Amino acid sequence: MNPHTNIESAREAINSYNGAPKEFLLSISDELNDPMGMNMAILTDVALSKGWEPDGFDQEKGYRVYRYKMLA
Repeated sequence: MNPHTNIESAREAINSYNGAPKEFLLSISDELNDPMGMNMAILTDVALSKGWEPDGFDQEKGYRVYRYKMLA
């Protein structure tokens, strides 16, 4: 899995995905996990605009893999 290293490519991955959110995995480089959480806030906003909400993540070596589900 190649983690996203910039916010724009991660946004595009979310916006261009057309399947069910439970089948979508977003890998984000640890470099994008800033101390204030601004980058993930931006990506969460993109997911929310699609009717998705975060459903946890798995920490891997150097990146996280985020999962999503439909808004309840």
